[in-house]
Amino acid sequence: MKYLGNNQLNNTPKPSEEILSKEEVPVKKETQSIKESFVTKEKKAKKKNFFKFRTGKVNLTGKMFFLDNLSTMLKAGLALTPALETLAKETKNKYLQKVITHLRDRVENGQLLSVSMKEYPDVFPEMIIATVEVGENTGMLADALGNLASILKAQKKLRSKVIGAMMYPVIVLIALLGVSIFLALFVFPQLVSIFEDGGIELPFVLRAIRAVIDIMENYGGFVLIAFFIFLICLFFIFKLKKPKLSLHKFLLKIPFVGNLIKELSLTRFAGNLNALLVSGLSIVKAFEIVAKTLNNLYYRKVVQEISTELAKGVSLAEAMTQRPKLFPSLTVQLCQIGEKTGELDDILKKIADYYQERVDNVLANLSSIIEPVLLILVGLAVGFIAISVIGPMYELTLSFGE
Repeated sequence: MKYLGNNQLNNTPKPSEEILSKEEVPVKKETQSIKESFVTKEKKAKKKNFFKFRTGKVNLTGKMFFLDNLSTMLKAGLALTPALETLAKETKNKYLQKVITHLRDRVENGQLLSVSMKEYPDVFPEMIIATVEVGENTGMLADALGNLASILKAQKKLRSKVIGAMMYPVIVLIALLGVSIFLALFVFPQLVSIFEDGGIELPFVLRAIRAVIDIMENYGGFVLIAFFIFLICLFFIFKLKKPKLSLHKFLLKIPFVGNLIKELSLTRFAGNLNALLVSGLSIVKAFEIVAKTLNNLYYRKVVQEISTELAKGVSLAEAMTQRPKLFPSLTVQLCQIGEKTGELDDILKKIADYYQERVDNVLANLSSIIEPVLLILVGLAVGFIAISVIGPMYELTLSFGE
């Protein structure tokens, strides 16, 4: 066998084409044909699996239990294939069950778990795949899965707190909207008819309401169609990258809301970056993956820019210092200390815990913070209703007296 040069990736000799004898030519052609046939079947199988399984959804809780239980089984000494088989039997989500069964088949045939997961990007985001891949390479797959499960638990806990904190204001606003619709549909039309039957001039509030009712009666269909078209256009506009980026950047400038979004983003940023660095991933690759986990597109864009700067040799603290509106001085100083001491992953864990605590405190007191605003809104709504109902009734009584 002859060799020409070295392979640029691993410096191993690269075989050149050698002259084959007449007997070797058919053998080589047959081998090549078998390989091509295998590749074709593999591609067809992937396409079949793609269309077969992409019919369901796996929520955050399902992913969390899958990673946590798989980590527990591996730590208990169970091999990967039987662990996946057990999880497939115990999982209630039919789609996730099919996915786990497919992963087990792939792993049983010698494929890595991380490679198998890449076939399901809707279930396993890049952060999970990268962490699993690092865990496989370092022989610490169980620990990597456990870290991922902890991250998802924290995300689920945070999401539950946000939903719980928003329940009170949402219920109050829905109640106000319901009362307003009831008055507009049932109470105000009767008042208008009473005034018209008595030949009395309508007050301003009832005239305005009457105009709205007339428009809805005559052009209600067109108004609804125009409204839905507007919503659809708005939806597709903010699906585009630039408008959505501008919206997310604007949200960061809103008082209170922007600060909450910033602290939520920093919590996820520091927590996910810590998990990837602990797993053994390089800081540049970790930044690329962490950027994709951030919900705010402006933060995502900035973290991607920092990743590019880190690849060029810029320090993390220096890159953060150039963006003081997104990374507070405390975060920058702690990261600088972590870089100098070589304990950046521990520092990031402390940063994540710090911002997590701040977010928890804000969400715990959110009802108290929003309550004065809601009281003002309720007061204005009650005042409007009083003026709209009691005012016309008073004028009607006076007209009868005259």
